[in-house]
Amino acid sequence: MINNYVKIDPSRSIDLQVIRKGFFKPVYTLTDGQFEYGTLSCRDIWQREKSIITSDGEWIIRCIGFLGKETLVIDALKSEVVGKITRNGWGTKTAIEMNNGFNALLKCGKGFFSRTLNWTNDQYGDCIQIKTTCKCTRPFMVSIAPELAKTKFPMALITLIGVNLVLLRQAQAAAIAT
Repeated sequence: MINNYVKIDPSRSIDLQVIRKGFFKPVYTLTDGQFEYGTLSCRDIWQREKSIITSDGEWIIRCIGFLGKETLVIDALKSEVVGKITRNGWGTKTAIEMNNGFNALLKCGKGFFSRTLNWTNDQYGDCIQIKTTCKCTRPFMVSIAPELAKTKFPMALITLIGVNLVLLRQAQAAAIAT
């Protein structure tokens, strides 16, 4: 299944989209229209565990605790933790710390009604931008900074983790509204 995906190449395209397939148990695919870079899907009915598959491997995203303020990124093949995601009390800032040295903060874009979220790194600045759209089948547009695309970091994994965090925020907002 890993062989179906390719690595993100900065010479091809750094403007990507996320396509949703399915309704009750959706699968989100990161693509540029020609190549697929990875998928995000639910592993359980409660959506506490997600599965991410890219060309670099397969990971499990597991929420820890009742409120899910901490999330672990687990390598599915080795069964070891490769990263940790921490949200603050209000859910406005989310930090990711990967064992490979990548650290970033997920922040909202500029403006009160902004539909963008940015992974911000000290070295690369706003390196990955995730913009929500109003389309059901193409819910997100993704832009990756060219400097980050040339590094060794697993960009497809980090992008799909960001998409997962946006989906969690949307689900929490829908739960509060009802």
